[in-house]
Amino acid sequence: MVGKGDGSTIRRRSEPTSDSGPGAAPLDSFDLPAVLARLDDDDPEVRRAAVERVAATVEERPAVCVPTVPKLRALLGSASVDCHGDVAYCLAELAEESPEDVAPSVDAIVSFAVERAPHPATPHVFRCLAAVAGERPDAVVDHVDPLADALAAEAALDGRRWGVDAFSRLAREYPQEIEPAAPALADAVADAPTVCGPPGLSALGRLARASPTVSVEFVAEVTALLDHADAAVRNNALGCLGDVAAHHPAAVEGACPDVADALDDPDEKARANAAVAVARVAAGSESAVDPARERLRARLDDDHAPVRANVCVALGHGRVEEARDRLEELAADDPDPDVRERAAWALSKLGRSEKREEA
Repeated sequence: MVGKGDGSTIRRRSEPTSDSGPGAAPLDSFDLPAVLARLDDDDPEVRRAAVERVAATVEERPAVCVPTVPKLRALLGSASVDCHGDVAYCLAELAEESPEDVAPSVDAIVSFAVERAPHPATPHVFRCLAAVAGERPDAVVDHVDPLADALAAEAALDGRRWGVDAFSRLAREYPQEIEPAAPALADAVADAPTVCGPPGLSALGRLARASPTVSVEFVAEVTALLDHADAAVRNNALGCLGDVAAHHPAAVEGACPDVADALDDPDEKARANAAVAVARVAAGSESAVDPARERLRARLDDDHAPVRANVCVALGHGRVEEARDRLEELAADDPDPDVRERAAWALSKLGRSEKREEA
């Protein structure tokens, strides 16, 4: 347990507490009525010991601790409590066990995150909100604006990670509603791409795909991640650009040379996502395929069917006549039905060739 500033503590999983040393009651003797009474005690030392008893029990036996949620919520909001870190840890663990039981406490948890930010307990607070958002996003979505401010103010890497994750989970059900958090998400992704990149890029992509009017000023930051060493970051960056291009193709067109390079990525998912991004931009501007023309043709022979299928779409939107012969072969003989279907579609976009019309 590491002391922080105001006497609050930040706990790590499986870390012992002062309540778990020699002479302490074994965890299987967790006395819920006694713990509940002590959480209400006027003596701060008694309250602290009760919180530590919950903290020592919750990782292995979270179900027995669920009834402590209302008491913990009250303690989190109390300025006189000196163990906010342990309280937030317990609430985060309980939210992962039973988000339904923690959902009614979201207002108080958000208030702590906003009013006390930045605070050593914020990483666990955000972890708690992420767990609730995964199952009960409706309980969190009305707090997007203050949570966006809290994320922007958060300096701890763990706090930013869990804050971004909370918005990523919210975006699954409420993508448009997270728009106020877009600048904070983009900053977190740019500052800590390995940790915040995959969930943050997913959230930004969902937002862009859901809202034709959203600002996409983050495209430059996303494009800068296309050569990141982490394949998960590259994949999500390409997926995000593809999502942006669904409604804002012009915003991605300038990134097409970088996206074209990703068609040679060693990761097949990255290559497939790169082809999707080019295809969506080319749907609005045929010339978008120009930087990728030769690489797209080469990827018609990719070992992975999803790559071949997406490349067919990009070539069709770009009306790349030079690919006709290979597209005809794929439409007739590719072992994957999706590739055959998309190759045939691409041929329909090319239309009849002049050579065949003369014949």
